[in-house]
Amino acid sequence: MSDVLSQEEIDKLLQSLSTGEVNIEEIKEEERNVKPYDFKRPSKFSKEQLRTFEMIHENFARTASTYLSGRVRSFVNVSLASVDQITYEEFTRSLPNPSFITIFSAKGLLGSAVMEMGLEIFYTILDLILGGPGVPISNRSPTDVEASIMRKEVINILTHLAQAWEDIQAFVPTIENIESNPQFVQVAPPSEMVVLVTLYMSVAKTEGFLNICWPSSVIEPFAEKLSARLWFTTAGPKSTREDEERLKKNISRALMNVSAVLGETVSNLGEILMLNVGDVIRLPTHHNDPILVRVNGKDKFRGIPGTFRGNYAVKISEVLKESVDMEDTEVK
Repeated sequence: MSDVLSQEEIDKLLQSLSTGEVNIEEIKEEERNVKPYDFKRPSKFSKEQLRTFEMIHENFARTASTYLSGRVRSFVNVSLASVDQITYEEFTRSLPNPSFITIFSAKGLLGSAVMEMGLEIFYTILDLILGGPGVPISNRSPTDVEASIMRKEVINILTHLAQAWEDIQAFVPTIENIESNPQFVQVAPPSEMVVLVTLYMSVAKTEGFLNICWPSSVIEPFAEKLSARLWFTTAGPKSTREDEERLKKNISRALMNVSAVLGETVSNLGEILMLNVGDVIRLPTHHNDPILVRVNGKDKFRGIPGTFRGNYAVKISEVLKESVDMEDTEVK
């Protein structure tokens, strides 16, 4: 059937409109249901693929929360805020200047991706790592020393990101460059579509965002793997056991800070300033008393100090029961 109406069909349509057989409001309603398509901003990824993006980065958010909480010794919450398709130009325009921007790549990826961390989060994490209270400073560009300190933390965060991707595409991330001005970050053409993953971060009393920009040229080579069905095809007893073993293996590699506390006492600043070489600090414990063994700052064991093969050692004598910290308990 031709899309062009004949004169006879036009006359019949006009007659139907005049007699009321055809309602003009119904025709307008059908026109409203037409969804416009912008050819300048074509959608590169389907809803199913974007849903896979969400699941990958939700897993990343959980592991990043655990890592950063242990690293800064304070509660850190990382959660997925949004996943959007925009142009690369829109992404760079949305970034504040200055920012802490990391350009990273990997052998298994074609091109580079971008991770941007808000300066309020950047300075809070940096202050906590250096032993401060975690108070962000003024909005200024990070110095070379500050960027160098945070570079190690960023590569660890990117490693957790790669672990979240390993079921889809395995890669080992490397940092190409760190910038503070978004105008100097050109990893894709301005009109190229990107997937922007925005994560909400809460560190101590500071809130902010972490943005990860995936250009479509980086994702397209393995875009067909971004199917939600892949996340459910491994269900069953066998895959469950494999997942448990992999989880145990990953947990066993986690680094923990273990310290043996010989004793603790309280002194004022004046007494500390008067200390000299050879002075003795009296502790409220006897040399035969068992000592506390702390794991990541928590009292976990009691032990007997001694030596083992020429090294100082502590023999575990008691496992302490878990106690609820009422200060950290939130009443809802």
